[in-house]
Amino acid sequence: MLSTRQISVIAMMTAACVSTNYLLVGVVNVKFMDLIVFISGLAFGPLVGLSVGTLTWLVYGTLNPYGFSLPILVATCIGESIYGLVGGLLNKVKFIEDSQANRSSILFNGVKFAIIGFLLTFIYDMFTNIIFAISVGMPLFLVLTGGIPFALVHEASNVVIFFVGAMPLLNVINRLPHETPITTMVKS
Repeated sequence: MLSTRQISVIAMMTAACVSTNYLLVGVVNVKFMDLIVFISGLAFGPLVGLSVGTLTWLVYGTLNPYGFSLPILVATCIGESIYGLVGGLLNKVKFIEDSQANRSSILFNGVKFAIIGFLLTFIYDMFTNIIFAISVGMPLFLVLTGGIPFALVHEASNVVIFFVGAMPLLNVINRLPHETPITTMVKS
């Protein structure tokens, strides 16, 4: 059962994802959503991360300026939720080094986030492209090769967004009032 606080966090993070998606609608495959979903899981647990990923795509995928497709909606909901699930699972391990006054720790954390961002985006792109190929009846090879430019933009942009944005977003969340502070993860 979700607490009132968790429901509030899910609503706020989902709103942040959806609003930034519409803000960047003209920039194909460059979105802050993946980072926000991942950080939702990392900061508030896997259930919150899964919920934010699913709800974001339920809203954005239904009211999508590029059109609606039920199989793609289901695939994007599942694929996006993986960001939140992995973030939540990384919450259970000491993934982030204390970077209070150590430049090498800040850089190392950024690199770890960039790698995670790349890997999750690669999985997401493969999964959604496979579902697209199946749902429209196109050969998988054509869909995957045709999707390479889009995947490269998505993966490269997420490397940069995760590298630059993960620690600042966690630090902002860490400054908010918490029942259980995230100071075990991030020290500001």
